[in-house]
Amino acid sequence: LHVLATSRQPLDVAGERLLPVPPLPIPAPDEPRVPGCGDAVDLLLDRARAVTPGLELSSAEEAAAAELCRRLDGIPLAVELAAVRLRTLTPAQVLARLDDRFELLRHPRPAAPERHWTLRATMEWSYDLLEPEQQLLWGRAAVFAADFDLPAAEHVCADARLQPGAMLDTLTALVDRSILDVRRHPDGPRFDMLETIRAFGRQRLEASGERLTLPRRHRDWYARLAAAASVEFARADQVDGFNRLAVEHAELRAALAFCGRTPGEEPVGVAMAADLWLYWEARGHLGEGRRWLARLLPACSADSRERARGLGVAGYLALAATDLDTARPLLEEALGSGRRLNEPFVVAFATQYLGLATLFEGDLDAAGRLLREAAALHREQDPGLSAFAMADAGIAALFARSYQAAAEAFADSLALNEGRDPWTRSHALWGLGLLRWLTGSPKQAARLQQEALRLMRAVDNRSGVALCVEALAWLAASDQGWERAARLAGAAEAVWRSIPAQPPAPLTPFREGCIVPARRAMGEPRWAAHYGEGLALTRSQAVALALGEPTARPAERSEQPPGLLRSPLTRRQQEVAALVAEGLTDREIAARLVISPRTAESHVEQILTRLGFRSRAQVAAWVSANSPAAVTHAETRHSDH
Repeated sequence: LHVLATSRQPLDVAGERLLPVPPLPIPAPDEPRVPGCGDAVDLLLDRARAVTPGLELSSAEEAAAAELCRRLDGIPLAVELAAVRLRTLTPAQVLARLDDRFELLRHPRPAAPERHWTLRATMEWSYDLLEPEQQLLWGRAAVFAADFDLPAAEHVCADARLQPGAMLDTLTALVDRSILDVRRHPDGPRFDMLETIRAFGRQRLEASGERLTLPRRHRDWYARLAAAASVEFARADQVDGFNRLAVEHAELRAALAFCGRTPGEEPVGVAMAADLWLYWEARGHLGEGRRWLARLLPACSADSRERARGLGVAGYLALAATDLDTARPLLEEALGSGRRLNEPFVVAFATQYLGLATLFEGDLDAAGRLLREAAALHREQDPGLSAFAMADAGIAALFARSYQAAAEAFADSLALNEGRDPWTRSHALWGLGLLRWLTGSPKQAARLQQEALRLMRAVDNRSGVALCVEALAWLAASDQGWERAARLAGAAEAVWRSIPAQPPAPLTPFREGCIVPARRAMGEPRWAAHYGEGLALTRSQAVALALGEPTARPAERSEQPPGLLRSPLTRRQQEVAALVAEGLTDREIAARLVISPRTAESHVEQILTRLGFRSRAQVAAWVSANSPAAVTHAETRHSDH
């Protein structure tokens, strides 16, 4: 006897074989619909046309319908209830009202069970079938912004009412009842829930009187995680620390958001953002780190330890984005605060990056003195941080043509960093590779640069990758490998743009020493063609090219959306950025693109994060600078020079 049964949970009988029924497939954001990947959209349109015969949607309205299905997680009942609303509303208007999906998505149908009349009734029906501790965990687990692991659940959700020892069984019960989904991860299982289920859980959490208690526990857990990871930034397991933070990025953001919206919690948020200082740069989140600190720092008291550290990290992040005008005053204020408060780490940190700012400004002797002073201050606390300062001191000496001093500084850095973090080792090898090149050992220089690049690939740091690819372009040009030099120069420029940052000013003579003779030898058309090939590469393709590894064929230029050259933005984000440049508000952008104002606001926020900007004016300037006409003009002017 074979029985095919559907249920919200397993029957748990002998011989049972489970076939999970997931939500309907939905197209990925910014991707066209292909057969089999848009069943939720097909259902929405089919049901909408059943109640509104002759309904036709424009391509923009179909895009809004796809976004609507994504926001509804592809849940069939939610999609069907949304389809009823298309009788009187456009897809974009339904999207704009989804903040209260439980009020919006309701349609009494006498022929159907009551739990199918509204989305809320379905959630309440499922909730009422749970045991009390399972109901409690549903609400508490909704405090997580995305997927979470068992230790997080035990620390955030457990208390006298829900013991840590019972957490695994309760989580398993919610997985069995289709409230939670479990995903396999190398570090252990992670639990997640659909956004609709999470939204209902948050309403239950709000009603339970734990509106502040659970978010604070959540924040404390992830603040401890950030503090623990920061200890590893100058150690051998640095990359593991970055990877753990990357997995929890959505939760880190949610914890910082709690600090930002809860009076009195801002200093904890500043400390947390400061603990993440190297992660913000390493994994391409410079703009986000800067914005959190700009938002939280004003609420910190002037003489607090948190403010002193926060100022130093804000200055460091501005410097990493080559925003020297912002970086220097922040670092100077941090240095003064660190001295007043007797905070040795803040003093050493601010001194180090004031030294780097001075290096970028071209005062090489002063930069060397500050960097050596910082190395001495760090050495008393953390030899790993001292090693990085010594590598920068070596670079200052190198640019000043003090080759013996540079060699000694690089050797000192490598010795201090022995067995420690790969980022510092890569940085020292990069400087040592330049030294070998400038002193007549190009083959050894190339080996050192490629070793540095392999380390940076493991760290996944964009600025480090850009520096190494740049250096290999210079080496190729010095060996008259013009085509390789042009491709590598274009690839390096693409990585700089993705940060986004400009190459530090001291690199300009080396860049011109590569670009000018290559352009002259190749001629403008050939140079532009090979440079364009490099510019079209992804970061991983750029690394492979520089290391002599096989690479996939670069994307054709015609695949790029019109208006902007290759950029770190998706197609939709480029459209939104262009409208921002026109001066449109979020609401006006939403109307133009037929999306909800909230979605438009989200796109603008993501654009600011990806570009590392803090204002719409900066986005407008970036659009202008990266339009084809502007780039052509800039390249022509450089060629004339």
